Amino acid sequence: MMNIRFFVPFFLCTCLSGFGNVAFAQENIVVPKILSAGDSLLIKELYFQGIQQKSSGQLAAAEKTFDKLTLLQPDNDAVHFELARIYFEKEDYWAAENAARKAADLNPDNEWYWVMLLDIYKKTANTKRMPLILDELIRLNPTKASNYYDKAYALYLDEQYEASLATFDTIVGRFGATDGQHITKYQIYMAQGDREAAKKELELLISKKPKESNGYIMLAELYTDDKDTKKAMALLDKAAALFPNDPLILLAKSDTYLAMGKQKQAYDYLHQAFLNKELDIDAKAGILYTAVGDHKRPIATKSLTDLADLLAETYPMEVKAHAVKGDIYMQIQQLEQARLAYLKAIDINRYIDGVWQQLLQLELQMGRYDDVEEHGIEALALFQNHPLMLFFTGHGFLGNKNYPQARTYMEAALNNADEEHTPLLAQLYSSLGDIYNALAMHAESDVAYEEAIALDSTNAYALNNYAYYLALRKERLSHAVEMSKKSNELEPNNASYADTYAWVLFQQGQYKEALVWIEKAIKYAGEASDTLLEHYGDILAKSGNINEAVVQWKKARTISESVGKDIDKLAKKINGKQYID
Repeated sequence: MMNIRFFVPFFLCTCLSGFGNVAFAQENIVVPKILSAGDSLLIKELYFQGIQQKSSGQLAAAEKTFDKLTLLQPDNDAVHFELARIYFEKEDYWAAENAARKAADLNPDNEWYWVMLLDIYKKTANTKRMPLILDELIRLNPTKASNYYDKAYALYLDEQYEASLATFDTIVGRFGATDGQHITKYQIYMAQGDREAAKKELELLISKKPKESNGYIMLAELYTDDKDTKKAMALLDKAAALFPNDPLILLAKSDTYLAMGKQKQAYDYLHQAFLNKELDIDAKAGILYTAVGDHKRPIATKSLTDLADLLAETYPMEVKAHAVKGDIYMQIQQLEQARLAYLKAIDINRYIDGVWQQLLQLELQMGRYDDVEEHGIEALALFQNHPLMLFFTGHGFLGNKNYPQARTYMEAALNNADEEHTPLLAQLYSSLGDIYNALAMHAESDVAYEEAIALDSTNAYALNNYAYYLALRKERLSHAVEMSKKSNELEPNNASYADTYAWVLFQQGQYKEALVWIEKAIKYAGEASDTLLEHYGDILAKSGNINEAVVQWKKARTISESVGKDIDKLAKKINGKQYID
C-alpha cells in the first residue's frame, strides 16, 4: 500500500549541481574576458553597452545590441553566450540553445558555454543531449566528480541503463566506492527489471551500513512485492529490534501485512506510525492519500476513516489535518463527514482558498445548492473575482434554476479566468450555453457551445447539450446528429447521450434508428426517467406501435406525477392515443 520510496537518488544528494535544476545561477557566472586588444573600439563599446543594459534589466535593448554585434563580429563567442543567457532568461530555450551552441563551437574550451547548454537541456528535459555535454565538461575538468554523477543520472533518465552502470564503474575507479552508490545501482537494476541484482545491491548496503534502516526497509519492500512475505517480515523484525522508534519500519510492516491480507495487523502498525512523533503531519497526510488511492493493496475503509480522524485529533488546530480528513472522506464517498471536516478547517482559518473550493465542489456534488450559494458568496467576499469560486457559485444558482444570477457569476468567472486555462474556459462556455438556453437566448447559447467545442473538441457534455437543444428547436439537425454521434463515441453507454442521439434522429424522421438508440438509453439508465420513457413512447408512436407507446407514456406520467411535474401533454397523448408535438 505505502510503497515507501523515501530516499533520493544518490546522484541528487552528491552532485554539486543538483541534477534537474539550473546548475549555476546565470547572473553569478563570471565570464572570462574574451575581447582582445585587436577588437575595434566600436566592438568594445557595444559589448559593454550590452552588458550594462542586461545588468539593469533592459533585456530587449541588450538583445538588440548583441544582435548588432553578431553582424559586426560573427565569430565573437562571448556575444553569442550573452545572447544565450538573455534567451534563457526569457524562456526561449530554442534560441538559447542555438546561441549557446554557436559559442561552444567557437570556443569549445570555455566551460561556461557547456554549462549553459546543460542548463538548457535540463529545462527542456533533453536527456539525449545531456550525456554529450557532460562528456565535454568531464574533458575540461576530469577531477570534478559531480559531472560523472550527472552523466550517470542523465543516462539513467534516457534509459541507457548499461551505459549508466558503466559510468558508475568509472566513478568507483576514479573516486572510490561510496555506500550511496548501492542505492543508485538498485534503482537502475529495478528500471531494467533485474530484481535479483537490485536485491544484491541492497544486501551489500545492509552489510556496509548495518546501523541504518533504509536498506532493510527497501529490501523488505522488494520481498513483499515478490510475495516472499516471510522473508520480508523476518527482515523487518530484525530492523525493528535495531531501530525501535523508526516509524518507517512500522509502515513497512503494515504494507507487508496488507500484502498478506491481514487487515487488522496492517491497521495496528499504521496506527502506531500515526502516533509516532517522528512522523510529521505532511508524512501522515501523504500516507493517507497513498492508501486511499491504492487499489493493489487496499486498506479497509474503516481503517482509513479512523486514521483520518486520528490525524485531526492529533492536530486539532491544524487546517491541513481537517482538510486532509475531508479529502479522505470525500474519496470514499462519505460526503457529509467530508463536508463537516472542510467546515472545521474553514472555521480554523478562513483564508485558504483551496479548502473553500473543495467545500463548494462537494456541496455541488451533494446537490446542496442553497449552501453553495451561501458559501460561495462568503468565499468571494474573501477572494474577490476568484474564477473558480465564481464558477462554483454560479453552479449553485444554476442548480436552483436561478438563471439570471447564474449568468452573472458565470460571466464574471469567464471575465476573470486565465486565458491559458483551457479546461476551465471550456467548462465555463458549456455552462453558459446551458444558462443562455434556459433564458431563451438561443443565439448566445449556440455561440457559447461553439466556443466550448472549439477549445475542447472532446467536450462530450457540450456536444450533447448543444445537439439536444438544436433538436428541440428543429434547427441544423445534420450538425446536431454529427455532434451527438461524437458525444456517444467519446462516452459510450451514457443514457443521456444515447437519448439525445435518439431524439435528434427522431426529429430527422429516422424512427427505426431512433428506436434502437432510445432502447439503448433505457438499458444504460437502469432506472428510466420520465423524459426517457416519454421519448420512448413518442418514437414508438411514430414507428407505428401506438399501443406500446401508450404503455410507455403511462409509465412516464406516473413518474412525473410523483415529482409534481405538469402531465397535461402526456395525458393528451394517452387519451388521444397519438403523438403530440
